[in-house]
Amino acid sequence: MLPRFDLYEPKTIAEACALKKEHNGRILAGGTDVVIDMHGGKEFPVIIDIKGIEELETITEDENTITFGALTRHRTIEESVFFKKYYSALWDGCSQVGSVQIRHRGTLGGNICNAVPSADSIGPLQVFDAVCTVASPEGDREVALKDFFIGPKKTILGPDEILKSITIQKLKARSGSCYIKYGRRKAMDLALCGISCMIELDENDTIVKSRWSLTTAAPTSIRNYPPEEYLTGRNIKDVDLDELGKLAVKDAKPRSSWRSSAEFRIALLDEMAKRAYQNALSRALEAKTAPPLMSEETGFNVF
Repeated sequence: MLPRFDLYEPKTIAEACALKKEHNGRILAGGTDVVIDMHGGKEFPVIIDIKGIEELETITEDENTITFGALTRHRTIEESVFFKKYYSALWDGCSQVGSVQIRHRGTLGGNICNAVPSADSIGPLQVFDAVCTVASPEGDREVALKDFFIGPKKTILGPDEILKSITIQKLKARSGSCYIKYGRRKAMDLALCGISCMIELDENDTIVKSRWSLTTAAPTSIRNYPPEEYLTGRNIKDVDLDELGKLAVKDAKPRSSWRSSAEFRIALLDEMAKRAYQNALSRALEAKTAPPLMSEETGFNVF
């Protein structure tokens, strides 16, 4: 039995923001976290189900960016050949969330707003310089995804704000990315640790841009700057993988728990950083041209 609750089903973003402020309600997107919490005994007197807001389900693009509505489902990304080929880290992450059934329900916005450090989609989004658009009755504001979290299960969202969309930067030619997750099994398991990276090469095989992020290595998902600084401006022939592994764990602050010791997580991240870099490098070397428009690749402007 679920605890008793009042259910609201707004049809617009403005209505959802007003209801959240008026009732201090809990937003429900896919429900893969909220409903589980309720079955576990947590009480949310007011549930605001935003699945009826069609604006939140679109994926759109312009010349420089791709924007995902907050209700974009993980399965949508997983089933997309376009994202698997060109934005591999995001596909890697979304395809490893829970089970197929959960990915059909779970959303990018829900994964972000749940704000757990083990979220599989957050690290990949961060390496594409993701920016969140937050809606309120006063209008929209933009917040870099790396600044969206203030602690475990805590975000910068105010009492009248909801996450509207997430925008990533489009990749250029000779760019590749990767997300590696370590878990005790292949499905229905949280990441003991995870690492995401993106690199962009110039015509001389020098790394001109690098982005890294850590999962389950701190109280929140974090951008990982030491390997970025080491790689940027360095030719791929001069990359020392052992040095890269050491730098990748420099800012990691994992905790020990019944699932894994902090020391084990550090050792894993050291090795996973080397593999993630090698995977991203291989993909970058294969990417002779910049990704096409989604409409050119798939025949659709909006998913």
